[in-house]
Amino acid sequence: MKVSPIHWTSTSAWPSPLLLLFFLLPVPDFERFPSSRLKEIPVSYKLVFRMMCLLLVWGRMPVFAQQFSAEMVRQKPQGAVNSKVSVSGTKVRLDTEGQAQANYAILNLSLRQSSMVLPATKSYVVSQPGHLQSSIPFFIVENPENACPAWEKSMKSSGTCKKVGDDTVNDRSAVKYTATSDNGETGTVWVDRKLHFVIKWEGDKSAAELKNIQEGPQSASLFLIPTDYEKIDPSAARAKSKKSKPQPMTPR
Repeated sequence: MKVSPIHWTSTSAWPSPLLLLFFLLPVPDFERFPSSRLKEIPVSYKLVFRMMCLLLVWGRMPVFAQQFSAEMVRQKPQGAVNSKVSVSGTKVRLDTEGQAQANYAILNLSLRQSSMVLPATKSYVVSQPGHLQSSIPFFIVENPENACPAWEKSMKSSGTCKKVGDDTVNDRSAVKYTATSDNGETGTVWVDRKLHFVIKWEGDKSAAELKNIQEGPQSASLFLIPTDYEKIDPSAARAKSKKSKPQPMTPR
C-alpha cells in the first residue's frame, strides 16, 4: 500500500475531515494486478480510485443554494419597494428598485452579516455578524425536507418550527413551513426544493416572494465591494445619507 503525502501551504484554511480522509486513503497497488487485464483498459486505475473516493466525499458535503437571480416582490409593509435578488451559494445581493440612488446590500448567510453599499458616496457599512434583518428570512438550507434545524440555528431563536408539507410557488416545487419566534411573532416560509432557498414568506410585519427566477451563474463581482470604497461606521453613514438628500429651497 502507498500513502500520498499532504503538503499544506496555509494554516489558515484547513479542509473538512471528509476531504482530509480522502487524501489520506491508501491507493491500492494496481501494479500487482495481472498485467494482461491491465492492458485491456488504457486508463489510470489510481486516478479512477481517487475519483470514486472524491465522489463519495462530495455526496456527503452540504448542498447550499444554487446560483440564480430573481425579483423580490414585497406585499408588506405597505409602500415597501421591490428588489432585484442575485444569489450565489451563501452570498445574496439585493438591488433596490425605484430609488434615485442605486444603493445595494450584500448578505453573507454564513456569517449572518450584511453590508450596505452606497455608491454615491463610495462608502459601505458592515453589520455585526449574526445581525441580519428578520424581515427577510434568508438562511442556509441544506435539506429542504428538514429546514427547521437550519432556521433555528440561523435565527438563534428558541421558538418553534413545523413542516406543513408540499406546495407550489409560481410553478416551482416547494416545502411549506410555519414558525413562531421567541417573541411571539409567527410566520410562514416556502423553501424551493431545487434552489435550497426561501422563495416566499408571510409574517406579521412582512410578506414577499421571489418571481421571475432565472437559474444560472452569477458574476463574482456582484458580491464584491469596490476596493476604493471607504468603510464607515453606522453613525457616519447616517450623516452621509442626510447630506446626500436634496435640501428644500428656501424662499428669498
